[in-house]
Amino acid sequence: MPWPFLVLLDLWSKDAAFSWMAENYGAGDHNRHLVFDSQLLRFLIVTWENPGTIWGLFQNGTVVLMVLRCCAVLGLVWFVAGTPRTKRFQLAVLSLIFAGAIGNLYDNFTRADALPARSVRDFLRFEGHWPVRWGFPAFNVADSCITVGAIGLLLLMLREDRESHRKAKAVSS
Repeated sequence: MPWPFLVLLDLWSKDAAFSWMAENYGAGDHNRHLVFDSQLLRFLIVTWENPGTIWGLFQNGTVVLMVLRCCAVLGLVWFVAGTPRTKRFQLAVLSLIFAGAIGNLYDNFTRADALPARSVRDFLRFEGHWPVRWGFPAFNVADSCITVGAIGLLLLMLREDRESHRKAKAVSS
């Protein structure tokens, strides 16, 4: 599965983005570099430190989130161990979630001296102007892996639910 490559990509991209931004804008949180701007969409590289979770929620719960993330990683290992190798799509989506969890946990455990402490580095930001002004919270490669994996897992669950419903209907007919 691709999880080692994805973890390395996440860690490299965070380091590359934050290093480049520090060289060009100085060290610090909330620097912004405009990459692309159109009337509909803006893409920015940012240096945002997130001690919380998705969309900046639970900003004061970093240690609790670290424990929950560790439990999630152990749960994912258990699920993968019990998943038949023939279920490749399921293994792939679990691998995406695992890679994202490891990438963000790496930041949590190695950035004890960061302010805010143990924060996760986010550097990708999208904003728009249509139909109203909006801004998507900053994220990183690990967040993308978790999101795509979670969507894939949801699709798998819906498909399995539909198949079991269809089989139950066929048996009752």
